[in-house]
Amino acid sequence: MCEMKRRTFLSSCTVAAVGSGLLGARPAPAVLPEGKPFAHAKLRMSAPLDWFPGNRPEDKLEAVAAWGLPAYEWLWPVGDPNSLRAKADSLGLELSCMVGAGAIAEGWMVRPEDHDKTVEMFKQHLELAKKLNCKRLVGLTGNRRTDISDEEQTGYIIQCLKRLAPIAEDNEVTIVMETLNALVDHEGFFLTRTDQAVAIMKEINSPNVKILFDIYHQQITEGNVIRNLRENITHIGHFHVADNPGRQEPGTGELNYANIFNAIKETGYDGFVALECGHSTGNYEDTLNATLKYLA
Repeated sequence: MCEMKRRTFLSSCTVAAVGSGLLGARPAPAVLPEGKPFAHAKLRMSAPLDWFPGNRPEDKLEAVAAWGLPAYEWLWPVGDPNSLRAKADSLGLELSCMVGAGAIAEGWMVRPEDHDKTVEMFKQHLELAKKLNCKRLVGLTGNRRTDISDEEQTGYIIQCLKRLAPIAEDNEVTIVMETLNALVDHEGFFLTRTDQAVAIMKEINSPNVKILFDIYHQQITEGNVIRNLRENITHIGHFHVADNPGRQEPGTGELNYANIFNAIKETGYDGFVALECGHSTGNYEDTLNATLKYLA
């Protein structure tokens, strides 16, 4: 998950100033492609709504649809949800993922005193998610505590998620718990490894609590991207995409995205794979076209 607008999940107003700067500046008005190229991709791709041209979110959705993307990603959606939902439905678009519960901060799921506010946060974001037809909400554990063991903190995370899971199940949404790298971007964050997240998923044992597998973060933390996603695909509910180093589009770093996308497809995964990267050229169209090369 990108650093934009998520240092905490407390409220959109506390993070709105961050905007989409990490994902690259929006270019001049774009020439939209012909043939909806992503409609033929091997995976169900999604991209941040802020990338696309248009004065209103509804206008941006037109551009998303013109590229043939089946979904858009908007972690902190704003505006009239009824208007956004009506426009998205008319274009056959889904909102692939938005904020849910927790934060990249002290406390939250690792601290039992914070569980009530974590549950309340989730309920608030869930109401907006339902209006926007968003089925995946991001969960964040909070930062590692130094006063108790990792085992105790894991136990508290499990306690919190066991409270959240029935709410997700009743509302037919999935909490996707994101693992973040603590080596470059998020020093001190608790949930960093795939095996660590899978162990928690097994304890929760809910089809509505899964992992958000961010390929960029996991390359930095542990490598073994293809093996880890293949072996744990039943626990994965969403993907984020960026290359490493630099967190730019596929093809700018060390990751072999042709092989990674093939591996995801071969698992039978039918969820969304969302771009969450910058633009090495400053142009979102170049980013989308570069990604298409690895989806052929």
